[in-house]
Amino acid sequence: MKDVFKNRTAGMRALLVCICLSLVTACVYAGVYASTRYISWKGFIIMIAGAVLAFVLMLAKLQRFAPALLLVTNFAALLFHVYYIYFFISSVVTGIQFSGFPASFFVVFILFGLTLILSIACVFLPVEEKEDKAHEA
Repeated sequence: MKDVFKNRTAGMRALLVCICLSLVTACVYAGVYASTRYISWKGFIIMIAGAVLAFVLMLAKLQRFAPALLLVTNFAALLFHVYYIYFFISSVVTGIQFSGFPASFFVVFILFGLTLILSIACVFLPVEEKEDKAHEA
């Protein structure tokens, strides 16, 4: 397992950070919304599954597919989250039952945003080392 993480590119390190951030975001999301009707368990499961599958792809040395997988699953989880809180947001924006947004609402959205931005960055960062032609000779 040491060989998998030894001497890797910045893209690989960013991918590991993104996997960890996805897991943290999913846990915080479930912790904040689990007792409410505003949680999407589908989004939670998709985010966890994406992070786990991306890590498995890294261990299987198929890391070139992991950033795209993380991007799709993190975006899908965000969309499920927005779908489940849409009624709450629309009520607040139109002035019905305005009680303000709790701080946890902003924390979850910031974590989702950071996860999505890092997922996009990982897609464009090289995660595999290029073979050195001079090294082969």
